Amino acid sequence: MSRERFLNADQTLLESGLFSDVTVRCGDKTWNLHKNILCSRSTWFQKALTGNFEEAKTGHVDIKTFEPEAVEWLIRYLYTGTCDIPKLKPGNKTNFVICYEVFTVADYFAMDSLGTIALTTLVSELESKLGPMQLQNEPVDWLDELFDALRLIYADIPLDDKTHTRSSTCNTFLAFVHTARFSLMQNAAFTEFLDEVPVFALDVFRMMRSTGDFISNLPDSQCSYCNQKPTMRNGKGFYTHLATRKLKLDASCGSCAGKREFGSARENWSPSKEL
Repeated sequence: MSRERFLNADQTLLESGLFSDVTVRCGDKTWNLHKNILCSRSTWFQKALTGNFEEAKTGHVDIKTFEPEAVEWLIRYLYTGTCDIPKLKPGNKTNFVICYEVFTVADYFAMDSLGTIALTTLVSELESKLGPMQLQNEPVDWLDELFDALRLIYADIPLDDKTHTRSSTCNTFLAFVHTARFSLMQNAAFTEFLDEVPVFALDVFRMMRSTGDFISNLPDSQCSYCNQKPTMRNGKGFYTHLATRKLKLDASCGSCAGKREFGSARENWSPSKEL
């Protein structure tokens, strides 16, 4: 019997509840499940249902950390081995938010394969936005979806966090923002969002600082326009205005970056490599 036929049989057990010996409850929803399937495919359930925990004695697991729909995604993946995120679409949630929620529940229950599906889907979704932004200069009409996901991610990260340790989904979003920064920084809604979520703005600043986006050279000693040094005679003994001239932006496609062995795009690789 093929693996697919085994999984189809497991799905039938899930939907019928036949021979169930474990109940899992989350909110107002209850699933009649099977200990052998749960324990063989999830380390979390194995520890909960075979150790000295109350769940092992009663055969009942009560999950309060997540919403029922997230637990439903997890259970269906355990029984079927599939999770088609674009087809989930619960309520008015976007793919960005669903990817984050699927990854979070997968991470909590130590389901690395499900977490990989969530990250792969998220990367694909974000990369589909880059071409129209960078090459066609199309209007960005999906920022609210991005903001919804970022609000969830940064809800529990304090501004004074000194670890700078971020989840894989958070780093995926940050990598996208870094790649799209030259377009996003010209968008009024995006810059307003930086004010709304300052810890996210700080992460963006750290990325840009690490890549050398901020000019670190001192200005000339003379005014660029009158060639005179600022003096107290003209009211200010210092420069009142500093601005960079329009710079040329080196842009490398993925193929060329690979051939030239460029490091991470979040590193300042441009001074040491020739395009």
